[in-house]
Amino acid sequence: MAIPKYFVWEYKTLVEVGSGCRTFTAQRFMEMGCKRVGIITDQGLVQAGIVDMVKDIFVMQGGVKLVGIYDKIEQDAGMRLINDCARWYRENALDGMLVLGGGSVMDSAKGVKMLLGMGETDIKKLMPGNLGPYIRPLGQPLGVPSVFIPTTAGTGSEVSPLAVIYNEDDKVKGDVMHPYIAADIALLDPDLTVGLPPAMTAATGLDALGHAVEGLTSPEANCMADALSIQAIKLIVEYLPIAVNDGKNLEARTKMLAASNMSIMGFAMGGMMFPIHNVAHAAGGQLRIPHGQAVGVGMSACMEHMPWHYMPKAQELADAFGVKTSSNDSVELVALIRERVLQLMKECGFKPQFEQPLDAQGKEIMLGAIKGDPTAMLYPIPDDTIKSIINTVFPESK
Repeated sequence: MAIPKYFVWEYKTLVEVGSGCRTFTAQRFMEMGCKRVGIITDQGLVQAGIVDMVKDIFVMQGGVKLVGIYDKIEQDAGMRLINDCARWYRENALDGMLVLGGGSVMDSAKGVKMLLGMGETDIKKLMPGNLGPYIRPLGQPLGVPSVFIPTTAGTGSEVSPLAVIYNEDDKVKGDVMHPYIAADIALLDPDLTVGLPPAMTAATGLDALGHAVEGLTSPEANCMADALSIQAIKLIVEYLPIAVNDGKNLEARTKMLAASNMSIMGFAMGGMMFPIHNVAHAAGGQLRIPHGQAVGVGMSACMEHMPWHYMPKAQELADAFGVKTSSNDSVELVALIRERVLQLMKECGFKPQFEQPLDAQGKEIMLGAIKGDPTAMLYPIPDDTIKSIINTVFPESK
């Protein structure tokens, strides 16, 4: 009998789920003893009126002051803006952080929390070699009270101890692990996601699916991570097409927020052995392809060209994806699972290939980027496999 492996499970965030739960925002800051709160978000959410839906709560409830809004966050959580946001937070003498947005906004806020809590002004100093592995006991409480309200059902970043931070100089997406960078309180309010366009709903939902698949199939997965990952896959397969095609369906939006939240925890506890995200980080870092799109495209390609990675959990994956077959052959199961993934993408209007063509030089650069991604340090992909994946996901340059 094999000896069960040792693992640690951390879930530090209080999660509240439901339509209208954003109205608790000011009250939650008061409960944490905050008096001066700032919002971290992006311009798109300001222009869409989403920020107003939360900002007005402070006027109605009182007791805690909304001091200002930092709305400069861009597509990726870039180091330059993380440093600037931390400066803004300090200059306004804030004692509470309200984070409103998708994965890039939340990961940016996590970088800001690290700078504030660790007394630094440049995130590069905390990520030598584009890595920040502040695992226990190195990662200590940061003392920055925070409420995160996600506006996409994709990254689940509100609860995870991980952040992906973009080094603009190196064109590399680095990884941070810290047990205290997640939100103290996460409010999952589907009202704030109903206006998300179908294409973005699909891409962010496939990011959540990628987390669940990678969390389940990582060689370092554990039984608790498996449980969340399997249920997250089931929810996404059922509710993502509904959310894409009927954006105002609150049940689908709520279930997708919950699935996103669940899947990231399986992913975060899975040991960072994630080939899909390795490919996605490289494509995003080099070509600025949105992360959700990169994960979706990378998923079917990795299943096609490295089936051995998925074979140990083929039965669990097949059950989660609802694949009906009498076969117990793991190779055949992985192929059927990939077909189900492609079917889901078709239902959501998502194309499993990037639009950007790459010439021979571009493919060599991409090969180096995938091999050099921080994730590859723990789980390298063979060169021949990388080349096959690149040829699959990028059209030929004419």
